[in-house]
Amino acid sequence: MEEHARREADIWSVRMSRRTFLRKALTGVLATEGMALLATAYPLLVEPNWLHVTYVRIPLSGLPSGLHRLRIAQFSDVHLGPYTRDGHLRDVVRAIMAHRPDIILFTGDMVTRRENAEPRRLEIFRHLSAPLGIWGVLGNHDHWMDADRVHELIERWTPIRILRNENVSIRAGDEHFWLVGVDDAWVGADKPEEAFAGVPEDAVRLVLMHEPDAADWLPLDGRTLQLSGHTHGGQVRLPFVGALLLPYLGRKYDAGLYRVKGGWVYTNRGVGVITPPVRFNCRPEVTIIELA
Repeated sequence: MEEHARREADIWSVRMSRRTFLRKALTGVLATEGMALLATAYPLLVEPNWLHVTYVRIPLSGLPSGLHRLRIAQFSDVHLGPYTRDGHLRDVVRAIMAHRPDIILFTGDMVTRRENAEPRRLEIFRHLSAPLGIWGVLGNHDHWMDADRVHELIERWTPIRILRNENVSIRAGDEHFWLVGVDDAWVGADKPEEAFAGVPEDAVRLVLMHEPDAADWLPLDGRTLQLSGHTHGGQVRLPFVGALLLPYLGRKYDAGLYRVKGGWVYTNRGVGVITPPVRFNCRPEVTIIELA
């Protein structure tokens, strides 16, 4: 009887060990697959729609007291298309308007393909407003998809006024500054001599230029802030490595704030994506800048 019971116990122990092994193996497989799914889903579905608002205070030389604390909202690289959700665009608009900017500036690439410039989607930006206006420039994708047509659609369906190698003097209270829009450099549409024509040398200047590396040949000085986009921050940035891939004219000043020739360059990471439509450690960005 005892021998029989011992054999039964041994058989049961073996069965239990097999069940435990199979259960643990199955748990391990599911955990591995779950981690793989999470690793795929996060950069594809989560981070591209996880908007970040960056706050920057930038000192400009000789800034008139009336322009201190001037608040600028910058957004860039919308890339209307299948990878940019309407809900995400509404989040961008809400984030900008929540900070009550004095002026809103767009730094290029509204579309990825011309057919994506649907009035229904562009109209989302009609909810933007600012006392000193909403201004922008075109980017390389806008030019590749027919610059004149994209320009027309933006101005028809949004409150954004596009500057193409031109400038405008903007009055803020008793002071004024100059807004300079330089057309896209990648396609050779930039004409700095036209864009800066008539701008006083001692004026405070906000320069809109899609490609940030153009700062090396634009006339920057201590009174100048250049706002750019184009790079998307690389979309994928690894710790201690940085961006894995950067576009032409976006490899030197790829993300954030830089001091260049006594002036400043800020490169916004953009709110949209292009193929591959992923972001990792590089969230989409709206920038709120305060002059000091």
